[in-house]
Amino acid sequence: MKKIIVPVVLLFIGFGSYWAIAEQQEPEVISYIKQQGVTIIDNFETPAGLTGYAASVDGQPMSIYLTDDKQHALIGTLINAQGDDLGEEALYELISAPQNEKVWQILEQAKWIQDGSQNAKQIIYTFTDPNCPYCQRLQETAEPYITAGDVQLRHIVVGILQEDSIKKAAAILGADSPEAALQQHIQPADNNKVDQSEEAVATGTLRVEENNQLMEQLGFMATPTSIYKDEKGHVRLIEGMPMRDDISKMFGQ
Repeated sequence: MKKIIVPVVLLFIGFGSYWAIAEQQEPEVISYIKQQGVTIIDNFETPAGLTGYAASVDGQPMSIYLTDDKQHALIGTLINAQGDDLGEEALYELISAPQNEKVWQILEQAKWIQDGSQNAKQIIYTFTDPNCPYCQRLQETAEPYITAGDVQLRHIVVGILQEDSIKKAAAILGADSPEAALQQHIQPADNNKVDQSEEAVATGTLRVEENNQLMEQLGFMATPTSIYKDEKGHVRLIEGMPMRDDISKMFGQ
């Protein structure tokens, strides 16, 4: 069932201009909004006949809609009778897509642990805390796809949830084979076999701290946070355990 988003109008601004505004000139109301610290990325057309503007404030995307008289603007969500957000795709294409592509490029250079075939078509980066039960659930959900060779998880191991998370994460990253250590941790019967010697922990601690810092810099707050490319090649982000509807998309099915 399609989720219906209740339209919320956050701002209504009216201007009565005493001179005619040329068609090519920026409307005064848009200029005013920009003066309030809003960045206008580009405009787009909508089926409703309103001109939309893709904008951002403090890094967050927002939709602005200009009325026909170019004297008034609505900031909020514009929907149709089916509950579709008429600005959602434009916001993604103009704002989120470029930002997400940069995130993908950063993650390619991160210290991740491969889980799955080198030739898997679907690559998923996921921030994993050793004490995160939802990370374990994600791993269990992904296992059939990994076994089939369809999915490769790239774990960016962090330590943020509990006091011993850093030590456990460091033991995995500092092991002679982080891949084997991760698999030992994943298997409930084997996770106590992960080498938590002082040497392994000391070797891995700096790597964990770098991963923690990366997660913070990217603004991610939850584990797992997963990043993948959809069927159109668009980079998508899911914070927390994916919902059922997201699973098939995330695993490229």
